[in-house]
Amino acid sequence: MKRALLLFSLMTLAGCPEDVPVPPPPLVKVKVTVAQLSGIGGQVTLTREGKTAPAVAGPLHEGDVLETGDDGHALLSSQGREVELLENSRFRVGATLADLDLSLGELLFEELDGGEFSTSAGAARAGAGSRVKLQARDGGTSFEVDMGTLELFDLADGGSNTVKAGERFVVGVGVLSLEDLPTAPTAPEVVKPKVKLTPRGTVMLKPKSGPNARLAAEGKELEEPGTFAVDKNGQLRAELEGTTVEFEGASKGSLEPGSGDPRMGVTLAAGAARLFLKAGESVLLGGKKPLTVRAKVTSTLLVTSTKAGPRVEVLGGETEVALPGGLPRKLQASEVATPRGKGFDTGRKGAPILTLPAGKNTRVYWGRAGDVALTFPSGDGVMEVSSDPQFQNLLVSAQGSDLVVVPAPLKGSLSWRRQGAEETSGARFERDENASAMSAKSDTVAETGLKSTVYFQSAVPTLTFTFPLKEGAASWRFRVYSVADLKTPLVDRRVNENRTVVDSGALREGSYVWSAVAQDKSGVEAPGGRMNKMDIVFDNSVTRLVLSSPRDGERASTATGVAPLGSRLSLNGKSVPLDAAGRFSVPLGNASVLVFKLVSKEGAESQWVRRLGR
Repeated sequence: MKRALLLFSLMTLAGCPEDVPVPPPPLVKVKVTVAQLSGIGGQVTLTREGKTAPAVAGPLHEGDVLETGDDGHALLSSQGREVELLENSRFRVGATLADLDLSLGELLFEELDGGEFSTSAGAARAGAGSRVKLQARDGGTSFEVDMGTLELFDLADGGSNTVKAGERFVVGVGVLSLEDLPTAPTAPEVVKPKVKLTPRGTVMLKPKSGPNARLAAEGKELEEPGTFAVDKNGQLRAELEGTTVEFEGASKGSLEPGSGDPRMGVTLAAGAARLFLKAGESVLLGGKKPLTVRAKVTSTLLVTSTKAGPRVEVLGGETEVALPGGLPRKLQASEVATPRGKGFDTGRKGAPILTLPAGKNTRVYWGRAGDVALTFPSGDGVMEVSSDPQFQNLLVSAQGSDLVVVPAPLKGSLSWRRQGAEETSGARFERDENASAMSAKSDTVAETGLKSTVYFQSAVPTLTFTFPLKEGAASWRFRVYSVADLKTPLVDRRVNENRTVVDSGALREGSYVWSAVAQDKSGVEAPGGRMNKMDIVFDNSVTRLVLSSPRDGERASTATGVAPLGSRLSLNGKSVPLDAAGRFSVPLGNASVLVFKLVSKEGAESQWVRRLGR
């Protein structure tokens, strides 16, 4: 057989010409980065391979199309060249950033070293350090030189020209002096912006030129510096285009509109504020060590007043903080910075207590509030977190990947989504009344001559035994026996009234008999005492998880409790075995935070959190 295979192989080789070329492997086309996109503000979309989505910072490739809305702008940069796309414009990325394929709107381009550009109106050469505005409108194409020079050649009309600073060239018309343009606007008057103030509850406001008074419910526009004080149950919102500051209850401080950059100054004397900033927007945080916060992308920050100065925590997005005359310090989500000396004390928040999934509504029961991680569906849209499902009270609005860590309430709700998405996720937080102490209900067992049955779910309840009054009775001798041992009483006591209480935990699941025999003043028992039967039976009709142990903050090595029948239970991601009645007892190991996840028969999820003592 081996010789046959060898012969076949030789024949095959002999029949194949030696010079048959071997086809080369297929070429894989690698996308080349033409420029980097940054400085995105307002409405900017990117169309790539036929798909349009909100633009995000990152690489641009040949054929990409950028479009800006009424308030949109974006910055493209590559090897010393910068192109700034202004509002209501459409730009197609060419093979290099020297290809200025602007079909609508206007852009600014800068050339540090001097170089050539191509436009729809012809080729151009910018001098070193030149800055030029290119406009494409229905009436044609124009070049306006702000700094340096621009030489135009190979124009559609066959001509060429050199345009200097302060001049504009319109294709087909010629060089026009900016001073001679009939439509040239005068320099705008510098006007401080107006900060729109909206109160909730009681807010006191003292403008610089007015008296201290309660801010009306409809709010007002602030054009000058002013101080404020927010009631502990109130809130104050201050808004400028692209910037919103929400002062929490019991906050005090001052506000000042500014004509430069930043356009708003905020000083916190007490309390906390939440900052919502769009890309490029900034706020000056005043105090002993004022600092400027600037958003690189849409971001949300929590600012708290401290003795050292404002403490800045990034809830979502990416920002920069800078002290006067100092270099900016980048801060990302979950990072914290506080001024210290000539710089900052920075750090990162600890790990969240638990992570909640996207696309579900989850219930969380806990004894203490803490930070939770909220997961989002994959995508590029802005992440939003709100305390209500209608997203009227936003807590976070930030550009990011798929995770946000936020402080969650002890009791309340959180909803989260990608901005504009129909699908939302939610969580309802409840105070776990059993987190601090396990309390069993109280049942009454009366002497009737019939068997009594006591049902329990988490722990045998406190039992109150009652028995009838008897003439001449000064006291009663009360005894409880297990059916398995009628000689030794489990409870044996003398009581002075016709009732007595046996505390929770003194008796276990099982069958018992009990009696209460009347006694006279001398302690002589009256004849005719009656033995009563009683069963204590475990009954699993619970509809939620019952954790008998551990309590929150307790040191423990074992977790015990009861889960509803038909449900599934896990602890820190590992399945917990349940007996036929839904009871469990599992070792805890070295875990310091316990997260129990219960999945009901219907698929609903709930989570219980216990933090152990150290």
